[in-house]
Amino acid sequence: VLPGAMFLLAYTEDGRPVMGLPGCVMYAKRTIFDLVLPSVMADVPISAEQLTNYGEGGLCLGCDRCTFPNCGFGK
Repeated sequence: VLPGAMFLLAYTEDGRPVMGLPGCVMYAKRTIFDLVLPSVMADVPISAEQLTNYGEGGLCLGCDRCTFPNCGFGK
């Protein structure tokens, strides 16, 4: 997913999520973080397969008028 290809997600033994965020989250409008944060906050585990599926259609086009989540980013 671009921006955010260097994103890291892991879970501790007791199920707490640990995320490593790429530098782009500081300046890009939308990143992989925007795709996974709702699930993490809702305590819904994200599988490796789900993260892999974000790669198809995972390019943020940086539109002048952002319509996320009603766009192709992450779908």
